[in-house]
Amino acid sequence: MRPEKVFKRYDIRGRFGDEIDKEFAEILGKALGTFTKRNYGNRAVVSKDNKGSSNLLKDPLIQGLRSTGIKVIDVGTGPTDYTAFCGKEHGAVSVQITSSHMPLDFNGFKLMYPEGNGFVNEDMDRVKDLFRDRDLDSGEGGLNEMEDTMKQRYRGRIRIHGSKLCTQTVDRTVAVDTMGGATSGLLPELLEHIGADVIDITEEDRPYRDPPDPKPEQLQELKKRVDEGEADLGLATDMDGDRITAYTNRFLTGDEIFGIMAQAVNDDVVASIDTSEALEDLMDDRGKEIHYTRVGDPFVMDKAIEEDVGLAGEPNGHYSVLDFVPYNSGILTALVLTGTDIEEALDRMPKYHVKRFSFEVDNKEKAMKEIKASVEESYDIISEVDGVKFETEHCDVVVRPSGSSPKVRVMAESERRSWLNDELPEIREKVRKP
Repeated sequence: MRPEKVFKRYDIRGRFGDEIDKEFAEILGKALGTFTKRNYGNRAVVSKDNKGSSNLLKDPLIQGLRSTGIKVIDVGTGPTDYTAFCGKEHGAVSVQITSSHMPLDFNGFKLMYPEGNGFVNEDMDRVKDLFRDRDLDSGEGGLNEMEDTMKQRYRGRIRIHGSKLCTQTVDRTVAVDTMGGATSGLLPELLEHIGADVIDITEEDRPYRDPPDPKPEQLQELKKRVDEGEADLGLATDMDGDRITAYTNRFLTGDEIFGIMAQAVNDDVVASIDTSEALEDLMDDRGKEIHYTRVGDPFVMDKAIEEDVGLAGEPNGHYSVLDFVPYNSGILTALVLTGTDIEEALDRMPKYHVKRFSFEVDNKEKAMKEIKASVEESYDIISEVDGVKFETEHCDVVVRPSGSSPKVRVMAESERRSWLNDELPEIREKVRKP
């Protein structure tokens, strides 16, 4: 086993049967159990998505946890925000078996603290070291199956938060595509509870889209239902329900959804540095503060807890209402969108034009060092929270190393499309000069 290959910055993931298998799951359970006992007590919550390989990994994971003396709370199957919610309710570390929107032949694990937010890099490394070095505790653990109880509690709590954040009476038809993932059945049920008529176009109650990622090219049937007038709104979630896509008469951008959520929550916000300036302008208009952090869910949520804000997110489809749980919830976001006059909310948002692109590099650290030097020749750097952020005459530009691939990612934006188009060639030349 090569833990360095599957332990990523934010989670654990690899090809099932090759990089991750039952033996891996059991040893991970022992490593996580050891880490948990030494830092957070003797309980852990376990859940999974509804992928076939997740069923095969669950028992050995639980066996590994119990072998270290951990009392396991098995909460069954559900989206990752459900797992984080259960961990928070029990004041316990939680683990979700999922590889999120990765291809179906992958699987993995997401680890959350007792507060509900995902493990940061340092603690992922500590678990990896325990796994690799086999520095493992032993003991006699236990198992408590609580799926029915916790599902009922989760439904009740998310209904309360969804209803509280809806700004209008729900009188619309919503087309839903869960891609057969962990929100299947649950999302349509909760939408109906707040008053929506639901057209569930999910084809099966198991994952069938590969990869289970709600990108526009995978959502043509959803788009068709709205375009042809069968539905007013289209919503889709990924495999583990932490990411959402929305369609009205077009696919909304992640920045637009973020702005809609910010208006509903009406509190201070933590956002990743690649978020559009439109959100900052919106927050200024409402007398609220925005805090920026590195791109990546653990960094965003860690900062959100530190700053005690109401909302945290990233423009990649991840949004968390902290009063519910400090983890991204596609379901709660879906409820808010359904209960919002979306066009009215968008009209209140400042208009920016955004262009995102990326390119591959051999060495991200070396590339970023050279890009920074190139940028400094012509522009003032205004932030180094994650990579570099700088201003041209009319544009704001963020250049950062990808957290998951050998790429450098670029986001440029301006208040006028013509300004962005005019300056984009020079921006491309500057950031790709190395």
